[in-house]
Formats: sequence, structure tokens, C-alpha cells
Amino acid sequence: MEHPIEFPTYEEHIKDLFTQADKGCMRFALDLSTYDGVMEKANQILSRVKAGTMPPPDENRRWSAEQVETFENWVKNGFQRVRAYLVRPSNKQVVRKDLLNLTGEEIALLQKAFQGLRDRDSDISDKFSFFNLAGIHWYPGPRRYIHCRHHDNEYNPWHRAYLIVFENALRSIEGCETVTLPYWDILGDELPNWVFEEPFFPYSYPHDLLDFTGDEVAIDAGTPIQRFSAAIIKQNIFARLSPVPSSISTALAAPTWERFNGWSGSTSLHNAIIEAHDNGHGACGPTISRPSTAAFDPHFWFFHCNWDRLWWKWQTEHRATSIALFKSKLEEADGWLDNKPSNILKPFNVRSLDMIDSASWNVGYEAPSRGERTDDRTFVMASGRALGAEAFKISSLETVSVRVKNINRLKIIGSFAIDLNVNGETIRSTRIFQPDEASECDTCQKKGIFSKDFLVQRDELPPGAEIRVRIRRFLIDGREEEIPLSEAGNPNINVRFLLDQE
Repeated sequence: MEHPIEFPTYEEHIKDLFTQADKGCMRFALDLSTYDGVMEKANQILSRVKAGTMPPPDENRRWSAEQVETFENWVKNGFQRVRAYLVRPSNKQVVRKDLLNLTGEEIALLQKAFQGLRDRDSDISDKFSFFNLAGIHWYPGPRRYIHCRHHDNEYNPWHRAYLIVFENALRSIEGCETVTLPYWDILGDELPNWVFEEPFFPYSYPHDLLDFTGDEVAIDAGTPIQRFSAAIIKQNIFARLSPVPSSISTALAAPTWERFNGWSGSTSLHNAIIEAHDNGHGACGPTISRPSTAAFDPHFWFFHCNWDRLWWKWQTEHRATSIALFKSKLEEADGWLDNKPSNILKPFNVRSLDMIDSASWNVGYEAPSRGERTDDRTFVMASGRALGAEAFKISSLETVSVRVKNINRLKIIGSFAIDLNVNGETIRSTRIFQPDEASECDTCQKKGIFSKDFLVQRDELPPGAEIRVRIRRFLIDGREEEIPLSEAGNPNINVRFLLDQE
């Protein structure tokens, strides 16, 4: 074994530093044969091996400086017994690049790293195989292993941690120690051909995916993932009804965290970055459009790297990069940022407050190849009501908010779309990214009832217009079906002027 090891564990690296002779010689003073014994006396051991007084008595048995450094790293990193999901990267800055800017060598290294993770899939017990890392997002079940966060404050911090875990796993492949996840600029040019080649596509599940209960097979081993072509993905992102470009621009212009994130805190409106995220998932294909299977599409990792980039971009531009600065951008309570056990982001054993500062994890981003693009359709959502004691003005007579109110998503199985139809034509549409088991999902239950504001030009609502809402849910095979509104809590429709406080 070559030392030093940057992130050693007891089982893989530390216990073998002690020979049987060491354990026997020190048995009356130190227990070197067990994890607990070594951990309890770790600082004493470190002091003695640094001084060269241990192991006695033969100098040839002394540790090298590199072995001492490995042991010191183990102490500094918290006495890891087995490989932890999340460890801090080295002091070297990681710069994630636009995947369109990767060199041929960088693409080859990324291919090698992804293939290395896929090669581990044969061992179902290896938690750092591609299959098991992807399974953190939802499937393969059962419920006690499901930790993914969406539509709440923890959505961005949880996925930031998830990306670091996956990136570290890529670097654990021999020869790939310097590999870095690239991001897919969703508003950029068409995806390059290599994203649709091995080992990024195709991919078939090497093992059965169990359902939420853990008792039934939801998807059989050998089933291939499904992804749209590059042309269709781009078409979906920039389609007339797509809210992705405008939602991103609205989010980046938002002055506060809640308005950037959308659907966080006490807010039950679907907008801003979470709306762009949900619709982006749906634009890429059937597999990635479902939380249960999304991370099994290798493109998921490039896709989500971009959402983390956009969050960090917003943080940087709005001076919210440290925990203190970030809290200054909150409109609501900051309890989710407390240092308490209930705020742990499972299974990563960190809290949201630990993930606010991307730079503390030595992760940064290169600008996209196209430069930063904004969308002309940027809206700052004003209030539709005001207190009687407040002065207010109508922000525009040309734009109104059509609110679809009190949608009960817990009654809807899987991801779905809300369409706003006027005189039989769909004029607005948005997607909600959620599991089949929304009614059993702890995070979903927090915001089971929500509303959606569609901003509409007055001339799109002629006098006597028939306004109708349609809800379509997406099936596991990629098909869709319309469901009665009674199955979604019978939401109602309000048309409102937008108000600005004076």
C-alpha cells in the first residue's frame, strides 16, 4: 500500500499499520487490535509514532514519515472506520467546467472514471458502485434508505453534498484522481455526441430495483434507461411553453433565498429555480424525469452539476457565500440551518449549514462556453393582495396572474404536468418532479398542497374566454395520461392583478 493516504479508514488502511508483534508488545499499555482501542488512544499513538518511540524496540519496525501522515490524516478526518460518503476534498481547488469545454484528454479521463464505477456494479454490496450511488436518490428502496430532498430548503444543500460524494467516487478509480465533474449548461448548445456514447449511454440496471416497500420489484434487472436525443432535449428546453429559461432568469435576479429557490419556507408556490429544475428533468427523457430512477442516467450528474453552479452563481452575485451572509438573505426562519441532529442531510452526515460555502469544499465553476445568457422573460413576482393599511399600486394592467390554487399533489402518482388552457389551447404548462409514492414521502408531505401562478398577458384572456386546467401524469414507460381534477384535490382558478407596495 502506498502512503500517505489522504482519507484513510480504519478497516482499509489503519489496522494494517500495526503488526502482530506491535499488538503483542503493547498489549498491556495499548489495545492495538481493535478499532475502539486505537481510536481511544489515537492522539497518544500519533505523538509517539511522530517522535519515533513507537513501535519499539527495533528501528526497522518504525513507521515511515508517509505512514505517520496517513495516521495523522485519519485522526484529523474523524477516525473513519469505513469509507464515509462525504469527505472534504484536498486543498487543491476543483474547477468544474462546461462539458462543451472539455479537452479530449479530459473526456477520456471522465469516461475511464465512469466506467470504473460501472465496473463495480457487479458487487451489490459496494456502496461506491455506480448503481448504489445512483440509488441514493430514490430506488432501489426500501423506504428506510430513501433520503432525497426536493421542494424544500434542503434541496440545494442535499444535492451539493451528493455531487461531491459522486465526484469523490470518480476520483477513487485508479488513475482518475484528478477527474472533475463537468456541468451541462441547460441554456447552452446541444449536448455533444460523447454524452450519448459508452459509458454514459446506454445503461441497463444490473440489479432489480425494489419498490418503496422493499418487498416488490419495481424495475427488472436488465431494463435499459431511456433518454431523449440531443435535438429533442434542446427543443424541449426552448419550446414555447417551456418555463426553464425564464424561471432561471427570475431565480438569478431574486434578492432573497426563498425567491431564488421557490417553494421553500412557508411558500407553497412552484416557481424560480425549482420550477426550472423540475421542467429540466422532464425535458431530458423518461428515466431522468422520475426521482426514483433519475440518477441512473449518467447525464443526471452533468445536469445537476449545473443547478449547483447556478446556486453558487446566485450566492456569489448576491453576497450569500458564507453562512452569516446567507442568513442575511432569508425572509423566513433559519431553523433549517441550525446545528442540530434533526437537520442532518442523510446519508451524508452533514447539515445544510455545512454545504452553504462551496469554496470551503474547494469547488468552483468555470463560466459556460456561451457566456452567461439571460432570458427576456424575467418576472419578479409581486403580491396579489395587500393589507388595508398598506399603500399599493397595480404593477401592470397588461400582465395578470392566473393562480391554480390548492393542488393536492399527494394524491397524484408520480411526476405530472399542469396545463393552463384558454379556449381549448394550452398557453402555459409546468411540470412537478415527484415520486410515485408522494403520499408516503416525508419531504413531499411537508408541502402536499401547493399553488401555481401562471403570468399571462391580458390579450391572451379575451372576454368570455373559457379557462381550464388540465393535469397529466407521466407513466414509468414514458407515456402520459390525463387525470380528473378530483384526483388532485379539485384545485380552483383565480385571476389576479399584480400588486407592488409603494
